[in-house]
Amino acid sequence: MLKATSYVVFGGIKMNIEQKKELLAILAQDARLAPKTIANMIEANEEEVVAQIAAYEKDNVIAGYHTMINWDVADDNLLSAMVEVNVDLHHGVSYQDIAETIYQYDQVESLYLMSGTYDFLLLTKRLTMVDISKFISKLAAIDEVSATTTHIVMNRYKEQGVVYKDIKEYGGRMVISQ
Repeated sequence: MLKATSYVVFGGIKMNIEQKKELLAILAQDARLAPKTIANMIEANEEEVVAQIAAYEKDNVIAGYHTMINWDVADDNLLSAMVEVNVDLHHGVSYQDIAETIYQYDQVESLYLMSGTYDFLLLTKRLTMVDISKFISKLAAIDEVSATTTHIVMNRYKEQGVVYKDIKEYGGRMVISQ
């Protein structure tokens, strides 16, 4: 009995659904792998993998490539903050409108609309404590922002699936304040 194979055509490239899922999972784990290596892993040809990746980039399925850096080990003495933001919506203003205002700030690394006791959660880029304070003042001045609660990230143990090694392994001590 023949097994039916489902195919999805995305960006003009024909790959079966499992290959598509595997390709994205592999790239999420290690985007540095060569297309030939990926092709062997998912049992596809190299040209198809290259074309599929290009289509994903064009259609923003692959939105970027980032290097994970353990800044605690790099010892740059900068901090990140997680900021809970509460907002008051009024006629004609949506969460999307407020998000578009907030994510325009260079200090914002990530921004999420949340359910629960606050409306947005944002993660700042690594900044000095003074720069974090100045940014929070700007954020609080936005008309729709009713409250902020700031949490300083003291140590990162796991981020985007990557477990950072214990800082003691590097002969250092965690810096709490300067």
